[in-house]
Amino acid sequence: MQAFTSRNGRGWIALAVWIGLAAGCHQPEPPEYFGFQDIQVIKTTGSPQPTLATVVKLYNPNPFSLELRRAEVDVAINGRHAGHSLLDSTIHIPKKDTFYVPVAMQVDLQSILSNALQSFFSKKATITLDGRVKIKKGMLIYNRPFHYEDQEDIQQLLQNGMGL
Repeated sequence: MQAFTSRNGRGWIALAVWIGLAAGCHQPEPPEYFGFQDIQVIKTTGSPQPTLATVVKLYNPNPFSLELRRAEVDVAINGRHAGHSLLDSTIHIPKKDTFYVPVAMQVDLQSILSNALQSFFSKKATITLDGRVKIKKGMLIYNRPFHYEDQEDIQQLLQNGMGL
């Protein structure tokens, strides 16, 4: 205990710095998923599969801002793989606020069509997103897995911006 009672207080300063670093190093909470917006199907030349473009709406519950550096996600509809997306650009995530992440992916039409009849009759589809993100908080970088699953109203998605 002698280190904390030195004349010039270096021990207390070291303890305060250590506590500050330890408190600031906890990993960020994952964002909360709020759904899709502006879904568009883009027909690309030279590719047999169309590209699905959308914006994912999320909320950052953390009391600090973050930077999204990279995101890789596999999308499944009713348990069947529908596509894969890679975002390799930086997005600023404000503290305790909503933010939007653009997503584009080539769609597996076979999977989509096999789910079409089931989704049409039930009017809802289970959308699953599984992937990894690289998040920067200050000088620290975290690689984190994520999983979101939600029921989406197919009719509402089609009405709110399904542009062909």
